[in-house]
Amino acid sequence: MDTRLLRSFVAVARASSFTDAALELGYTQSTVTGHVQKLERQLGVRLLDRLPGGVRVTDAGARLIPDAEEILATEERLTTVNRQGRGELAGTVRVMAPESLCTYRLPAVVSALRDTAPTVDVWLTPGGIDQTLDAVKRGNVDLALTMEPGLPVSDLEAERLGNEPLVLVTSAAERPGARLSWADLARRDALLIEEGCGYSDDVAARLSGTGQPTGRRSHFGSIEAIKRCVAVGLGWTALPAIAASDQIESGALRLLEGPPLPDCEVHTLTHPRRYRSPAVAVVLDQLRQTWNPRSR
Repeated sequence: MDTRLLRSFVAVARASSFTDAALELGYTQSTVTGHVQKLERQLGVRLLDRLPGGVRVTDAGARLIPDAEEILATEERLTTVNRQGRGELAGTVRVMAPESLCTYRLPAVVSALRDTAPTVDVWLTPGGIDQTLDAVKRGNVDLALTMEPGLPVSDLEAERLGNEPLVLVTSAAERPGARLSWADLARRDALLIEEGCGYSDDVAARLSGTGQPTGRRSHFGSIEAIKRCVAVGLGWTALPAIAASDQIESGALRLLEGPPLPDCEVHTLTHPRRYRSPAVAVVLDQLRQTWNPRSR
C-alpha cells in the first residue's frame, strides 16, 4: 500500500480539514482528497464524512488510525535507520509548551542543541494545556511540555522533568506589610493568566474558596502584559519564579508575602504509538539536563 495515502488520511483526521492537512503536508488540496478517496476505494469503506461544518472520522476511520500510525512510524523508523547508517543525525522536532517555558527556559535548550546537535531543528509553539494535549494526540507536535500543579490526566506517555516554583508579586511601590492570607488576597485586585492555565486556575479556586468579597479578577493571555500592569500598581499576580526574576532583581516588582504556593510540575508528553526518532531523543535528553544537570 502507498503510505502517502495513509499519511494524507491521518493528516486530515487530525486536522478535521482537507485544507489544513494539505498545508501541513505540502500538497494541493486536490491531491490530499485524491489520496483519501483512493484509500477508501482500496479498503471498501468510508473513512471520513464530509460535512458542512468540517470533516469527521467515521467508525471505520477511527479503527484505522492506530494501524495507520504504526505503519507510518515504522516507515519513519526505517528512514532513520538508513540515515544513521550514513552517520547522520538530523530532523525537525516540533515542541509545544506553556508561554513561560517557551520564553524563559526553552531558548537555552535550543541554543545548547545548536552546539551539540546542529542538524536537529527545534520548532517551538506556545500552547495551553488543552491545546497541548490535543496537539500531541493528533500528532501535530512531536513532544510537549506541561507546567501544572500535577500531571494532566491523559493516555499520553509522560515523564517528569522537575519543578518550577511559583511566586506572588506586586508593585515595587507597595510597602511591605504583614503576611497575607488567601482571604486578604481575595479582597485585592488580581491579574491572572487566562483560564485554562493550571496554576492560575488553582489560584483562582483558592481565592473563590475563601468566601470573601472579591476584588476585580482580570485575565490576560500574556505574562509580559501582566507584569507591566502589576508594575504600575493595578493589582497582584502569581507567576512562575523564572518569569518574574529579572523584574524582581531590577526592582520593578516586589515579592508579596502570602500563603505558600505549590510548585508546578514540569512533564514531557509524547504519543505512545508514535516512533521516537533519534532527534526527539536528543531533545528529550537536553530537556532532562535543563532540569537535572546531574543527568549529564
